[in-house]
Amino acid sequence: MGRKELTNEEALQNFLLDIGCLDELLPWTGKFNLFDVLKITRAEIRHSNMLGWLLNPNENHGLGDTFLRGILQRLVENDSDGRYDVFNVLLMDLYSFSVMREWKNIDILLTSSDEKTVIAIENKVGSHEHSNQLNRYREILEQEYPEYSRLCVFLTPDGETPSDVENWDILSYNDVVEVLEEVNARIKILPDVDLMIKNYIDIVRRDIVEDQQLIDICNKIYNKHKKALDLIFENRKDGKTQVSDAIRDTLCSLADEGKIIYDDSWGNNFRTESMDNYLPLLDEPISSWGSTNIYSYWFNMRGDRFYGIFELAGRNVPQDSMDKMQAITDILKPNDKRKSDFTYKRIFTTKWYDVSDEEGINKIVEEAVRSAVGDILEMEKKVFSQLNQKQG
Repeated sequence: MGRKELTNEEALQNFLLDIGCLDELLPWTGKFNLFDVLKITRAEIRHSNMLGWLLNPNENHGLGDTFLRGILQRLVENDSDGRYDVFNVLLMDLYSFSVMREWKNIDILLTSSDEKTVIAIENKVGSHEHSNQLNRYREILEQEYPEYSRLCVFLTPDGETPSDVENWDILSYNDVVEVLEEVNARIKILPDVDLMIKNYIDIVRRDIVEDQQLIDICNKIYNKHKKALDLIFENRKDGKTQVSDAIRDTLCSLADEGKIIYDDSWGNNFRTESMDNYLPLLDEPISSWGSTNIYSYWFNMRGDRFYGIFELAGRNVPQDSMDKMQAITDILKPNDKRKSDFTYKRIFTTKWYDVSDEEGINKIVEEAVRSAVGDILEMEKKVFSQLNQKQG
């Protein structure tokens, strides 16, 4: 005998009677955070300022050169191409480095005349690379520091692949947080600096990288009170809800046109027939997402902006599908180091789409979604073309 379907009123009552379930979110919502107060949690330039301060061994944070050394060690550990000499990099006198911000538009630049070394960091928090930036910055460094060893680092939330993969290393904000947590736990520093660093770690985990614990808690609460929460959000009209609704409406239209596979219960996620044929669904809902999908196309929304993502799931994937995933990854993200040990892996992103204009929001979102889906389908077409060439 099936479960009785709750009425709307019963669903809301049950949610209110279990309102304590929201207490699990207090570690993310109930704590003071300096960066929240200053409203700079997503401001790229503020993150660069903070990182520039932490990376400077001669600053007053009390970490000395340990954070910079930890970041360099992470880069060396991830270097599968033999780009760096471990001894030369890790035995440098890091106190000889000075730090500059926005030197010739490079976000963070560390230089040492003693070590004849320059370290450039291009930081992307809410945007992607544009206007051939990395090539231009590399050429500037080659002209200005011709006799120096150069370490070029592309820092993004998810370890996005740079256009100039031959010369720029990949670093993610997850790497930054892991190094910072390890260093902060090991070194005793002043209480006010300790609070600031812990606040920074918290907001990066919450707003910049995906906090899997937070995701799991939110999913647990949602699954328990799905009907009540759907009612609340369906009847709460704000800018973000309008954008979400417009995205879903456009995805429905694209599905009706036969361009994608979509159901309006999937939110911002969709699939395609071609990728389904290449990476077939599992027989049971046991993938990283707790579904039968082992890949997903979806839109990541942040405020009034969003971008498209192609992501792979790594749990409970048959070996033949894992091999196919690796073939795609070799094309889209050739410098990826995680061959099989991953839960989620983003291997392609579109550009950001700004839909903040309140006038004609539905039309603006529709055009943006169609453009993003078009980019994804074009990427898919090129990938399959290259795969067919290799097989041929």
